[in-house]
Amino acid sequence: MVITFFACKNKSDDTKVLAINDMKIIIWDMTLADEWFNQISNTDSLHKTRNMNIQLYEQVFASHGITKKNFYTSYKYYQLHPDKMKTLIDSVSAYGDRIKSSYKGPRKY
Repeated sequence: MVITFFACKNKSDDTKVLAINDMKIIIWDMTLADEWFNQISNTDSLHKTRNMNIQLYEQVFASHGITKKNFYTSYKYYQLHPDKMKTLIDSVSAYGDRIKSSYKGPRKY
């Protein structure tokens, strides 16, 4: 048990697999960033750059205190474990449904 504790403790944050509850929120935020980028790029051709989309993802990672490597290491882990990936995708969907159902619309002043 002690060996397991130290083996896990010595892993860097970049190789640690993010928990499903963390991943679902990050993936949801990335989806929102994609949607925002698509909306802007459809109306303003100056924003049609791949770099802007990458910058949005970097902002999402920074807001969650993770790195790009940490996210993609975790994502690959879930891809290699289909049962856990299904749970993750179902969690993202349920999380999105909860957020959408709690939205009351724009404020009326």
